[in-house]
Amino acid sequence: MANSNRKKARKLHEAKQAKKTEATKKAESTKKVKAAEEKQIKYTVTAEQHADGTFEFRGGKGGFNITAQKNKALEPYGKCIHNYGVLLGLIPGDKQVAINQQIGNARVVHNDYLSKREEYYKETKKALTVSQYKKDYLPELKKEKEYLNGTDKFVYENACRNVDDAYNRFFKGLSGFPKYASRTKSSGNSFTTNFTNNNIELKMIDGIPYVKLPKLGNIRFILPKGKTLADIQPHVVSIKAATVSREPDGSYRIALRMESVIDKPVFPTVINAREIISVDLGLKEFGVFGNLEESIPVPNPRWIQVHAKRLRRFQQSLSRKQYDHKTHTGSKNWEKARAKVAKEQRKIADQRSDFHHKLSRAITDNCVAFICEDLAVKNMMQNRHLSKSIASVGWSQFLTMVQYKMERAGKYFRKISRWYPSSQTCGCCGYKNTDVKDLSVRKWICPKCGTWHDRDVNAQQNIYKTGAKILQDEGIQIVGFPVTNKSSN
Repeated sequence: MANSNRKKARKLHEAKQAKKTEATKKAESTKKVKAAEEKQIKYTVTAEQHADGTFEFRGGKGGFNITAQKNKALEPYGKCIHNYGVLLGLIPGDKQVAINQQIGNARVVHNDYLSKREEYYKETKKALTVSQYKKDYLPELKKEKEYLNGTDKFVYENACRNVDDAYNRFFKGLSGFPKYASRTKSSGNSFTTNFTNNNIELKMIDGIPYVKLPKLGNIRFILPKGKTLADIQPHVVSIKAATVSREPDGSYRIALRMESVIDKPVFPTVINAREIISVDLGLKEFGVFGNLEESIPVPNPRWIQVHAKRLRRFQQSLSRKQYDHKTHTGSKNWEKARAKVAKEQRKIADQRSDFHHKLSRAITDNCVAFICEDLAVKNMMQNRHLSKSIASVGWSQFLTMVQYKMERAGKYFRKISRWYPSSQTCGCCGYKNTDVKDLSVRKWICPKCGTWHDRDVNAQQNIYKTGAKILQDEGIQIVGFPVTNKSSN
């Protein structure tokens, strides 16, 4: 019986590997075709600097890669474009019905374009472009559904662009086939509009902050504590787009895409060894940060564990409420219970994000180079014993924040290979101790040189040495105390 089960498991494993191989080959062939079809960027944007230091751009209307063209135009000035987002809470008030209508209209056009594109490909074996859909199909849809006429044109254009981007990611092998938007999913509960002719504006009316949006008018938003409108949008910063989203807990948020011109980051070619920080991320501790002189453990906040009792109580209450699985509708009490669960989950996400932002900012301000491991978080999540803890700690989000903040400041962010045995390798003699694969081994003595090691501190220092070697191979000079490379061999 055991042998037959092993044979079945082996066959299933071989079938999965064969599917992965076929998918990889298909993705590689698609990439080659796409690379051959890609056209070179035509730089048509020009930049002119005014006396007050601001820049005015001309040309490039309706084109693609606008940011790349603007950066090209700013090269003579030693400047570059800096895009970032500002997330604000909305108080919709009497505009809530109108916002929900805009969200629903965007979802209708998103699904219609995806449906028409599938049908068009079946008939012609060609892709239905966004411009072709807007010209041939969208006017007919507006005649059929008159309520679509009350929405800004950019909302529909961005809804179609999202579908087109999803197709491009699918062809590149980065994601699955595009899906239809649903009102029960986050993808179907937002809309995006673009800035033009001052149609998006932050203003104060009788001392209360408002944001003006096309077709909606002025909507009140929550100004962060201690901030002013000038802090959110300085004089040299412009708004390029706004995304309004309806959260699962019933609240509304607006994400503003801002654009500013900043000095082009200059990366140093000489680094002091004490200005390099490495990290060994973990679960017992969030991570051990430091260099070869000191190692500082940062406790793991364990946000899911903190909220587990309240969340469990809310989820148990939700499970007892009336819900129709055929129509996907619940009673009013079910909606109230669902909102409580969503609100508690949002608290967890917000606290995790706040912790990541503060820690990543502290790292960026106190080092010139940051080194970490290239973790395969998606694969690690398959461990059913650790998946909840890994999801709670949020390594990927944290490293993403560190990366963009470091690169924006003209500092180095490097990842070493995920296959490097940082925990098993002795930092003094380079001996590899395979017994340390067992995660329960937190402290060990090297059988070769007799050095006592703390598992996490040893891994952090080995990551430091390997990352320093990568920086030196790139031609970056590291001064200060000597960096040995025994453990990186």
